Amino acid sequence: MFKTFAFAGAATVAASATAGTPLMDQIGANNGADMDSSNILASQYFEAAYSVYDIAAIDDFDNGSGSAASAVSACISGWNGYAGIDGVNGLQVNFYMAVEDAAASLVGYASVDAAVTLDPDWTGQAFGDVVTVEAVWSLAAGTQYVSVIPGNEFAVNGQTGIAVSFIGDLNCWQANPGGGFGMPDNWQTGTNNLAYRVMGGTGDPCAVPLPPCPADVSGPAGEPDGIVDVNDVLATIGTFGEIGDGTYRPTGDCWPEPAGDCAVTVDDLLTVIGAFGEDCRPRGACCFGISGCDDDVLEEDCAADWLGADSDCSECHAGACCYIDGSCTEGTPAECTVAGGTYAGDGVDCAAANCPQPSPGACCITNTDCLDGLLPTDCSDFGGTYMGSGTDCATTSCGWEGCPGGSTSEGVPCQEDTTDPNADPNGGMNVDPPAFGAIANGETICGLMSTYTCIGCDGGADATYRDTDWYLFDNSAGGEWTISGGGEMDLVMGIVDNDALAFVDYFVVAPYEEGTTTVTLPAGGNYSVWVGFNFDGGTNPCSTGLNEYSVTLTGAAAPAAACCVLTECVGDLDPTDCASLGGTYVSGESCATYACPAAFEPCNTGNGEDPLGIDDSWTAGTSDTGSGYLRAMGVTAPSVSQCTVYGLALAYSGGWSECGAAADMGMQWSLMSDGGGLPGADLATGAGGTYAGTDLVYAGAYALHGWTFDMGYAGSVDWVSVASTSSGQGECWFLWMSSTASGAGASAIDDGTGWIAEVFSLNYCITE
Repeated sequence: MFKTFAFAGAATVAASATAGTPLMDQIGANNGADMDSSNILASQYFEAAYSVYDIAAIDDFDNGSGSAASAVSACISGWNGYAGIDGVNGLQVNFYMAVEDAAASLVGYASVDAAVTLDPDWTGQAFGDVVTVEAVWSLAAGTQYVSVIPGNEFAVNGQTGIAVSFIGDLNCWQANPGGGFGMPDNWQTGTNNLAYRVMGGTGDPCAVPLPPCPADVSGPAGEPDGIVDVNDVLATIGTFGEIGDGTYRPTGDCWPEPAGDCAVTVDDLLTVIGAFGEDCRPRGACCFGISGCDDDVLEEDCAADWLGADSDCSECHAGACCYIDGSCTEGTPAECTVAGGTYAGDGVDCAAANCPQPSPGACCITNTDCLDGLLPTDCSDFGGTYMGSGTDCATTSCGWEGCPGGSTSEGVPCQEDTTDPNADPNGGMNVDPPAFGAIANGETICGLMSTYTCIGCDGGADATYRDTDWYLFDNSAGGEWTISGGGEMDLVMGIVDNDALAFVDYFVVAPYEEGTTTVTLPAGGNYSVWVGFNFDGGTNPCSTGLNEYSVTLTGAAAPAAACCVLTECVGDLDPTDCASLGGTYVSGESCATYACPAAFEPCNTGNGEDPLGIDDSWTAGTSDTGSGYLRAMGVTAPSVSQCTVYGLALAYSGGWSECGAAADMGMQWSLMSDGGGLPGADLATGAGGTYAGTDLVYAGAYALHGWTFDMGYAGSVDWVSVASTSSGQGECWFLWMSSTASGAGASAIDDGTGWIAEVFSLNYCITE
């Protein structure tokens, strides 16, 4: 369980949509046509161990007439291990007068905790699940701020958030009172429209289900207090015979469940008498940190950390937190992580933790100034950064210090405004014809990097270009290659496979920072060290005078590793020996533990299209929730028991690179009906999939991966959609490989503006 909620269990489906007047509707059409797949904003009550991250996604609406709210809906989705709405334990709906109020407490001035109830009319499950909470919220007049916060245990079901739509004014907020996300003043603004719907009007309180303890109708102050006693009996007798008129529920109406009958009769009085003496107040664990824990405690009786209704002491996590300066505090694991410490374990106090004490080390004052022999506290007094026990300035880098002595000049002037973008002699594949510089093993090159205006290069209009420097190196024997460097500006540095036109690996550095990366390459091929200005850093013309960089290449013989010949691992070999056998060198793996990818097998079910071969004119198209692109393939199937698709697993950040975590990618699927030649309503959706590698490698760099989904759908299907579920750029994305029927135009793409026809087909294999 998690803090404040007493609801649990799988989601239920409402009988019908809630009537009323919309005060706000940023969900729109029930098929998801108004939804935007570009983002999800975190909104979640975590388990107690991560409560510092509790966060609300908030949007506003005008309530000038001061209407009450009768229902609130939200489109909920998730990432980072999110397996679906059934893992959500409950919901909290809140209204605030200001975002700053939520930054102090996520519980609004009008707030309701509720179970998860799905909207039965919603068919846009590709964007998330729409939930609806019915209640009566008395709202103030003027601008109101609303949040729906799912209760969701991170360790079990990842992270949850509110989906976004195309409806609204592109203003929203997030609040995190615990400070775990480091927001200024514990809140931040956003430029999205959150998928919320608020229904208004007076609402009929008698249409709302009775509370969990229905006989608790009153208390000493006139409000329910969680105890069924003489106050409840007297309140029922005092309202005996009353019948609600649609604007209120009589105080004594507590029978029959689930919603009463809006009248106070002898049945209500007998219900209260029968429950006399019940104590319905929520109880849970009271956590005293490393001092212990008590179960079954009322919140008001807990002088420490109350973990929420129905919680138990298994959720009480606290222990020592050791810091780099040798100091120690005691708290939860999450608090220790936020503070930058190392958690010593549950129940371990500082005395038993025996936190390592630092010895003197290097202290970086600036990127060029360093002091030896300082303790962390002394380094902090100088305003510096302590580099670790036993470090020294002679062997520690504080940042890029400028071009080192003995480096080789690039020999190319700073790239300034020009009408000829092809005049760069080391512009690599970005100039026509391609032109490369060269770098040797152990060499450092000092170069100049800029952005410039290419006059008339964009259909006659001016365009901003960036200088990119490409340095070929000799990889005939293969090896383990390391590049390192930095400069006076934001940079991207990496090793590019020129044949595949893709990064093998790269790093990004800010001005005067240094970075490094190491890759293992098989023998042969055509590779370059690549340096380019990082456009995320804006522009950097030559006139800034901050254009210098240096890059160093060092190489060594690659270690022996698994060598796959076809589907067999023939031994641990170096890249050259493996290449001589026609094999594939698998860095970091050994035949003792590694299984080579299986041979690709064509579809044999009679309903499918195979991916194009590695020597064909293939296209792989992104289909990923975090990227904002979804794809679907038109099919004809009377039923779908299973479906297999193949594609690449790549990461994009200024260029494509092979992703090493394909087997761990989150995947989702949808089966859809036809909507006028394009994907229509969802018929079934799901997540997961069984991963399998293959022996096919496209462009000599991109492995083909396969996923098989158990769909179990008995009806006819017109479209299949598959996508990875990343949270954005830089993560692994699924790129769906084109099929043998490429050019038939039977697939579709949704870039967030709706489905449109694509010009190539996608592979699939359906078992009916």
